[in-house]
This record gives sequence, C-alpha cells and structure tokens, in this order.
Amino acid sequence: MRLILFLLISLSVVLAFTNPNEAEFRSYMQKKHGIAGSLSLKVASIFSAGTSTGVSRDNYIICSRYYIGGDGILPRVDLAWGVGGKFFDIDEDDEK
Repeated sequence: MRLILFLLISLSVVLAFTNPNEAEFRSYMQKKHGIAGSLSLKVASIFSAGTSTGVSRDNYIICSRYYIGGDGILPRVDLAWGVGGKFFDIDEDDEK
C-alpha cells in the first residue's frame, strides 16, 4: 500500500513540474500550425479584452487547459490540454 501511495505522489510531483506554461504552448502552436498558428494567437490577443495575451490557461497543477476568447467579443474556444510537457489538441466536434 505504501508503494502505491509513494508512486502516486511521485507521479503527481513529476506532472506538476512538467506542466507546460503559456510560452511553451505558443511555441507548440507555431511549430504545429506555422505562421497561421502564430497569427491566430495575435488576432485573438487583439480582440480580447483587457491585458490578455490572446491565449489563456486554466492551471490544474498537474495539467493545464489552453483556450482563446471568453473575455471579450470572441467566444471561448478550448484549444488543447497540456500534461507532462506534451500537448493534446481538443477536437470541438467530439465535445458536442
């Protein structure tokens, strides 16, 4: 039982330290979508209200959800989950 608890705590600590930030997500978008990915984030930052940089992050300690919009005239669109230094795109068609 102690071994399982130790492994769960160790996994949680590793995931917390490898949780990607917004800069890493921007780099991922640029690598995956090229100039179109970079431009879409720039356009989102123009239309977002306040001091938002276009892309926002919901941080859940061991993982993060990245989205654009939701704070201005753009509706919220979830883009990806970040876990363990990797990104997993969210397909909007599957959620509806």
